[in-house]
Amino acid sequence: MRIFEIPNTIMKEFLNSIFSAGAAAQTSGDGLPYWLFWLLLSAILLLVVFIFLRDKELRRKMDHFFFHTKKKLIRMRHQRRLAKEHRKKEHLIRDLGQKAWEERVEVGEGKKIFDKLIDLEDRKKNLENELSTIESKLSSLNANLSEKTKKLDESLGEKQKEMNPSVEKLLGIKEREKDIENQVIQKQSELETVVKGLNSVKNELNDLKDGVDAAGDVERIKAEKNREKQDDFTKKKKDIDQEIKSLVNEKEILEKQKKQHQKTIDEFEKQILKIENEKKNKTREFQKEIKEWEKNKSKVDEKIKKIEEDKEPLFGDYGVLAEQGRVENQSLAVFYSQIDRSNTRIEEIEKQIEALE
Repeated sequence: MRIFEIPNTIMKEFLNSIFSAGAAAQTSGDGLPYWLFWLLLSAILLLVVFIFLRDKELRRKMDHFFFHTKKKLIRMRHQRRLAKEHRKKEHLIRDLGQKAWEERVEVGEGKKIFDKLIDLEDRKKNLENELSTIESKLSSLNANLSEKTKKLDESLGEKQKEMNPSVEKLLGIKEREKDIENQVIQKQSELETVVKGLNSVKNELNDLKDGVDAAGDVERIKAEKNREKQDDFTKKKKDIDQEIKSLVNEKEILEKQKKQHQKTIDEFEKQILKIENEKKNKTREFQKEIKEWEKNKSKVDEKIKKIEEDKEPLFGDYGVLAEQGRVENQSLAVFYSQIDRSNTRIEEIEKQIEALE
């Protein structure tokens, strides 16, 4: 054993004693002082660094560990590149198979795959025709719904326009009735004042009646003035009564007119409600039928999508056969070239991975 090597068990016991002493000092205040604990810990760290610098075997192991880790990371990066290149090649082969089938290029042992693709394409065309019919039906239904809604909205507008004069007249009558009520209240107040004045004059005349012949000219003149006042109050009372009666008669006429206009408005509102209900029912009917056709459209879309998914692996298989046979065709030459470059890159990456073993 070299002088700087320390057994693991002794080192562990020493460290445990130091940390336990430090913890005790922090909690209870006894044991090693806080600063001494960190001083000893720093000394231990310096000792470990010194041992590492003197121990070549340890440094070699550390270098080997980091080198091995670096190689592992490089290998993982190459493997990701390799997987990406394989996926790219798969796509190229699938595109090659699709192009070969579209160009109707026959490849060795590919007849079954070719026929399957033809069958799938025929089914797809039939579904696309069905989809076109559904879309035409949906377009027609939406157009009919829009047209029907437009006509009903126009009818509603016409009825509302026809009803508006009666509504305006009814509102005018209600305003006039309020005005009449206020005028009647005002006239009744004036009438009360006139009646009070008339009663007061009558009382004064009654008091003067018995002594007029003996009272002389003064009392006679006063009585004459009271009679004039009485005639004036009587005339005012008659005029106010006539005005109130006229206002009441006008209100009765307005009440009849209001009932007639309200009856007209009620009739229009019934017609409007009927049109609104018709619009609501028609909209519900069209939307129900549209919803059913949209469900059918969704089902056909799913079937077309499934056919496209089923064609993908068949294109891949057909591409493999086309790549193996290398059928002469100008449209396929570019795919052959891209696949060759991809194979070259795959070989290079595989060699780089083998070099890291």
